[in-house]
Amino acid sequence: MSVEEAKRIMMEHFANTARKFGLNELYGYIYGVLFFEDEPLSLGEIAERTSYSHSHVSTALKLLESIGLVKRVKKPGDKKAYFTAIKNIREWRREAYYKKIEEDVRQTRESLLKALEAIKGDNSEEAEKIRERIEFALKRNSITERIINIFLRHVQEEEVLEALLGCIEEKIKNRAKI
Repeated sequence: MSVEEAKRIMMEHFANTARKFGLNELYGYIYGVLFFEDEPLSLGEIAERTSYSHSHVSTALKLLESIGLVKRVKKPGDKKAYFTAIKNIREWRREAYYKKIEEDVRQTRESLLKALEAIKGDNSEEAEKIRERIEFALKRNSITERIINIFLRHVQEEEVLEALLGCIEEKIKNRAKI
């Protein structure tokens, strides 16, 4: 198998992955082009390599950048924007995935606390039900926040995942014995 064949296989994989997420294959092809490059590419270079228009590539790059798969970089003395793929999956999960979850968890906590404040002093039966649900959601949210913080702060994410899997499997095994 040749290098070009290996690249073609991976480009198709990235395009199929984009399709699975309801996106145009272009998103996968752009990521694939950048994934195999050592140096950042300009919008024009990416458009040329994917055979898509500048406007389509520009739109796709904005989304890929917003989800953390592509990073915009500047070259000294050059006004053009260049783009590079996040190739380290651990870095992508940390920057794009965990940080977005962390932000959502923070916003959820703030909304729950505001809702709790809104019913402060209301002792009706309905307010009590809502209070209980909010307090339960706050507890769950707090657990999620602690887990995300572990992933964001722990350098060896795989060790954390393995330890977590071990604990879960042990818990399941112990429950099966009961």
